[in-house]
Amino acid sequence: MAIGYHRARMSLPRLVSATSTLTPLMLLALLASPRSAEACGGTFCDNLPDPMPVDQRGEDILFVMDGSTVEVHVRIQYEGDAERFAWVLPLQGVPEVAVGSDPLFTAMSNAAAPTWTTVTEYDCEEDSPWGGEDGGGLSPQFDLGGDPGPPEVVFEEVVGAFEVVVLQGGTAEEVVDFLDANNYAQDPDAEPILQEYLDEGFLFAAVKLAAGAAVDEIHPLTFKFPGDEPCVPIRLTRIAAQDDMGIRAYFLAQDRWAPSNYKHVVLNPLAYDWQQSGPGSYLELLSMAADEAGGQGFVTEYAGPSGVVSDVSIYRPSWDETAFIGVDPIAALDIIGSQNLNIHPLIQSLLLEFIPPPEGVDAVNFWNNIEDFADQIDLMAWDDAAFAAALVERIIDPGLHAVDLLETWPKLTRLNTTMSPSEMTVDPTFHANADLPDLTNTTITTTEQVLCGGDQLYHVDVDGEDMPVCVPGGASYPGWEGMPHVLRIEQIPEMGPPQIETDNSAAIGAAFASYQTGVECLADEGGTGDGDTAGDGEGGSEPGDDAGDDGTSTGAGYELPYDVSCGCSTRRGTAPVGVALGLLVLGLIGPWRRRD
Repeated sequence: MAIGYHRARMSLPRLVSATSTLTPLMLLALLASPRSAEACGGTFCDNLPDPMPVDQRGEDILFVMDGSTVEVHVRIQYEGDAERFAWVLPLQGVPEVAVGSDPLFTAMSNAAAPTWTTVTEYDCEEDSPWGGEDGGGLSPQFDLGGDPGPPEVVFEEVVGAFEVVVLQGGTAEEVVDFLDANNYAQDPDAEPILQEYLDEGFLFAAVKLAAGAAVDEIHPLTFKFPGDEPCVPIRLTRIAAQDDMGIRAYFLAQDRWAPSNYKHVVLNPLAYDWQQSGPGSYLELLSMAADEAGGQGFVTEYAGPSGVVSDVSIYRPSWDETAFIGVDPIAALDIIGSQNLNIHPLIQSLLLEFIPPPEGVDAVNFWNNIEDFADQIDLMAWDDAAFAAALVERIIDPGLHAVDLLETWPKLTRLNTTMSPSEMTVDPTFHANADLPDLTNTTITTTEQVLCGGDQLYHVDVDGEDMPVCVPGGASYPGWEGMPHVLRIEQIPEMGPPQIETDNSAAIGAAFASYQTGVECLADEGGTGDGDTAGDGEGGSEPGDDAGDDGTSTGAGYELPYDVSCGCSTRRGTAPVGVALGLLVLGLIGPWRRRD
């Protein structure tokens, strides 16, 4: 059963550059490792612009609710032997299954993942360093024998690089027996959890790589089925999960979405290490905040117009499968370049199948210089019609559908959390709330004001209040003993504003005041300059020339370990104040005077 799409397009590029940057990103208990980037000199490259930030542990899921239908997009990251790849997903109904768009997840991440940046300003110029068809003819190969008995196979199809079967009914033991008999790798500890889902009326989609498919052919899948409540089946995930595994849930809809049976968490930006700004600092803050919410809480990182998502790498009107009919491999590579198909992460896996390099020859070198290897081309592997069909199934149709979704649904929500296996006891569910405001400021910027002499003030915005953190020259950003990582813990109803369950403003203000009274930031009178020199920040991480493959690349792998966006600001920091979260206490920022 296929999902049909019509051709459409939109384009809204988003370009940003940064100083100190970070973002978090994550997938389904399946692991991936970054691969090193290599220089690119031809049509097919190992590194391309717009690098995708990728976390090595976690799940990425997109939900689209359309009336009584749920459409779920899942991106899978995996490194290991192809024959060991297996994935079981609980579903609420018999699905339509199709290939999903990997670039869609990349584009949503680039648009909606938060960027935490530090911008440095120097009061004295001399202190500044700047002063001065059917997937190729395969069919599922399930060894069902005669009457398979329960569970019942209600769906069976090759979808892209995967064999997908959907099971209904039976017992957990019978499901496990089916998986064993059909060569699905699975964990014996899953049996009691499978039974829980069966008792609740769930079906199971079992997914494995089709015969002959390689790990680098793995792509997202979409499942569309009757349902009325988005749900992440985290209980089954916990078998293979690591501590603090990330879960990112995206929603395309008319309104903003929120967790139903999990808490909603607002982070405390003071607890972020602005001096060592980087992916690890944000993930630590996110993990600690989730733990303070009982291990079951989500942060809203973006809620606003879906138009911020650029479709430049999702789909291009130049993509046309009919151009490949009747051509040879050399001409096919020229067409791929002229249609800009070389930017898609799945194109290399298709080329490995249909235009494989000779043994011992680097694939990228072979494709970029194929005329030099004309006598070594495997003409038996080239099938123009099958290549065109695979192009439609794995690249063109998923891209069209992704663009359709972005044009149809005006609101994008991104929720993020981390969880450890012991916390994965309840499947998170979600609901829409039309009364919630947009949250579109994904760039969180703190100004590091370097005083004449070298002491630093970090101007951290906490709920609209400037809280200047004093860090004497050479000292580290405070560890904030006793300070909560959560500003607020909320429960969000289906209508109306969030209901605050825990407000840590007073505790945060007290910890801030206690620290500030014990430190001094001094301005040296001996400096010169007008104080307008802006630096580029300290710490953090920047995606740049050493960034590896991403969701917009040719699919050779991923380099960056997390969502990494870019941001830049040179606004002048405000003067230190002694007001924080409603606490008006003299001396909050500690002594601050000029040196004699």
